Amino acid sequence: MEVGKLTVQHRGVTGKGISRATRRGGDVPGVCYGHGLEAPLAVSLNVKALKKAFDPEKRRNTVLEVTIAGGEKPVTVQAMVWDFQISKLRREITHVDLKAIDPNKEVEAVVPVTSTGTHAGAVEGGLLSWARHEVKIMAKPALIPTKLVMDITSLHLGDTLHVSDLPLPEGVSLSDSGKLTIVTCIAPKGLKSDKTEGSEESEAAEEAPKA
Repeated sequence: MEVGKLTVQHRGVTGKGISRATRRGGDVPGVCYGHGLEAPLAVSLNVKALKKAFDPEKRRNTVLEVTIAGGEKPVTVQAMVWDFQISKLRREITHVDLKAIDPNKEVEAVVPVTSTGTHAGAVEGGLLSWARHEVKIMAKPALIPTKLVMDITSLHLGDTLHVSDLPLPEGVSLSDSGKLTIVTCIAPKGLKSDKTEGSEESEAAEEAPKA
């Protein structure tokens, strides 16, 4: 299987029984819809083939050349994995949504966030508390980054870095709110940061009875 290329089969008949039969046969049901398609098409696909078609770094953000076979004539579209369902017990993919896209128009994508450097709060015993490891961005398919890297060296005890602090490559914008927290440097149990103490002292002063 060539990276970036995937062949799926058109399903002329749908329903729970057909979906179960598809899974027993080693494939999973799915749907392909979007740019260039008059209506959503029910398809079946092989999950192993799908994973092999992914770029090792871009993973589900890979733009796939999807050939839909089994109809009156094969149809080829540029598509991305838009959603998938996983069984609760076996943790296996049971359904896949493929969205046909226009490579010249922006799409929303979920991109992982990683860090670089050692946070300044480490010398104060501070620990990193991650609120999220990925964010939603908007970009043309070819410009979707494999990851966004956040420099945490300036993060002191009690400090927080937000989505708005992420450096963005040219052609990439945020879809998530910039106010969302990415990571905070927190104090270990029993240790309070100056910011926390200052906040508590302020609250105590406000609650104290006035003379």
